[in-house]
Amino acid sequence: MPVEIENCQRKFPVDIRALSLLANEAQKSLGEKKKNYTITFVNNRRIRRINQEFRGKNSATDVLSFSYPNASAPEIPFPDGEILISTEKADRQAREQNISLEAEILNLIIHGLCHLAGYDHEADPAESLRMKRAERKIAELLRKTLHQSGVSFSGAKPQSGIQGKIPD
Repeated sequence: MPVEIENCQRKFPVDIRALSLLANEAQKSLGEKKKNYTITFVNNRRIRRINQEFRGKNSATDVLSFSYPNASAPEIPFPDGEILISTEKADRQAREQNISLEAEILNLIIHGLCHLAGYDHEADPAESLRMKRAERKIAELLRKTLHQSGVSFSGAKPQSGIQGKIPD
């Protein structure tokens, strides 16, 4: 099933078509292609409210992932998981890292999809390393996909900034 992307913020333009293509490639590489995931772009206010409600943290964050295993009504097309990304936070992080906004959004998509696939970098150092390796593998795949497809964002190619979110 394809990853569905929705843009619920107005501050930053996002190329839904290109990001959907790349998110689906990342999902396939994780062996999750039969899962129904959604990615929603939001502002800092909305992600802060959700972070407070579900994690008890009253601050904006860059990405949140929610897994919904065993939907109670299989006949209703409820997603298996959802990723929320703050484009405001992603823009600030992109500027701090001197990469494009699109590259940072792709890093957050990779990170969120890895969480939905069961990776947890906060569990222990070994699991963090395992997740970092998975992120780097997906990042390499997306760089190749971008190169081969010729997809660009606003005239820029974000390949150099795609690496995943877990730092070295």
